[in-house]
Amino acid sequence: MSSSGYLTTIPSPDMPTGGGGEQVFYENSTTVTANYTITTGQNAMSAGPITVNSGATVTIPSGSTWSIV
Repeated sequence: MSSSGYLTTIPSPDMPTGGGGEQVFYENSTTVTANYTITTGQNAMSAGPITVNSGATVTIPSGSTWSIV
């Protein structure tokens, strides 16, 4: 589907696949280095820990959530 900044919309052709081609794993960076805004009306999920660098901002619109698991 699509990629935007640090978050990838699933499924994506760039996602790692298992031996049978199934999309089993989601990989994300561990550091936010630039400003990022979650798309209005969407939620985001990352596997942590996550570091947001000094000077970088993650904006979460009203009604959206960013879950770090």
